[in-house]
Amino acid sequence: MMDDKRPRKHPARGPYARIRRFLDDLFGNKIFLRVFSVVFAVTVWCVFVASDGTLTRQKTFARIPVSVTGESALLSRGYVVTSKFAEVIPSVDFVTEVTQANYERASASAYNPHLELSQVTGEGENELTVVFTSQIYGQVVSCNPASVKVQVERYITRRVPVVVMPEGQMEEELYLLSYEADPATLVVSGPQSAVSRVARIAVRLDLSKLSAERMSDRMSLGFELQDADGQAVSAERISVTNQSVVQSAVMVDVTLVPQKQVAIDEDALVTGKPAEGYELSDAWAAEEHLTVAADREILDALEVISVEEPLDITGQSGTVRGIIRLKTPTGIRNRIPSQMAVTAVLQEKTLERTFRSVPITAEGAADERQVTLSPGRTTALLSGAYGFISGLSADDVQLYVDVSDLEEGRHTVPVRVRIDNASDFSCALGATEVTATIRDK
Repeated sequence: MMDDKRPRKHPARGPYARIRRFLDDLFGNKIFLRVFSVVFAVTVWCVFVASDGTLTRQKTFARIPVSVTGESALLSRGYVVTSKFAEVIPSVDFVTEVTQANYERASASAYNPHLELSQVTGEGENELTVVFTSQIYGQVVSCNPASVKVQVERYITRRVPVVVMPEGQMEEELYLLSYEADPATLVVSGPQSAVSRVARIAVRLDLSKLSAERMSDRMSLGFELQDADGQAVSAERISVTNQSVVQSAVMVDVTLVPQKQVAIDEDALVTGKPAEGYELSDAWAAEEHLTVAADREILDALEVISVEEPLDITGQSGTVRGIIRLKTPTGIRNRIPSQMAVTAVLQEKTLERTFRSVPITAEGAADERQVTLSPGRTTALLSGAYGFISGLSADDVQLYVDVSDLEEGRHTVPVRVRIDNASDFSCALGATEVTATIRDK
């Protein structure tokens, strides 16, 4: 009979006996063999998948900027998008099915997510779908957001005047003769709601920066869009052009001339003879000087502004007001008033009259006494208003002395003057004192 017992393994001998015994035990373990088989199978499958370029995988792109195309074509159709794309759709996230072979090559720029404005159908709210330029590396399976709603208005063009607005204070010896914008008008284009508000293109000219060193100057100045009330209009969605070239400034031509203050000829303000007994006391114009601008040689030769038609005071008295006409000097470059208000004061003359041998009387003497005056007459020089003095007669001038408090005897007393219903006047007497002799009758 055969011995069915398995042959006994002889223990490994030699220099690697321990290693060989370990390997014999490892490969003789069924659990190890099963795990090894699974790992081997997975490895072979991975190698197979990696080598197959036709298999696809999903690739995600996040926060990819969205561009816009077709703006020029939309403007040619007469429409413009007023919504800000950077606010309504700053970026998108999308997922693609990419082949294994192109997985690393696929990039967001290859897909180029964008909005085509050819999708706009008219005014108001329009919904635009995000479009991808190319999908050669694989199809886009999802996009977030996939579309966006924007506002669309009519696109209009208007020609608007350029208005130069001087401001600030210029040097006193300079006069701004002219200023002109070049070009005088500009083309404003954009959304109808914004463009229709623009009434002018305002250019601010700072007069404090003008100098006598540049009497003729040409400068480039920025501008501001304004409505009819002078309020600023936002230029964010508006383009300003001249002959299809976008403008951010305009040229302003400035011309200066010297100026100075010239007096009105005060000696020629009035003409004529006042009423009898009146004379011209004073006369003045509403303005003593006028600002005159002219070329230097003309300005240096000009000393006064001549009066062409003075105020006529013939037969007048008191305060007279009227209008005179001025003569505009030849060659001046600014406007000066052709007429001016004038006031003339005509006051009554002071008249002096001499009354000779005017009798002196004594007043206040008692009835039982006799008064003798020496001298008994004197000369009186009266000075006062013309009308009052000229109307006096010798009988109107009363010279007297007051002896009411005097005793009998000789006394030196002052002579006094009295005129009934008199206005202000002064009197100079030939004898200011007389000798009064008082005695009983």
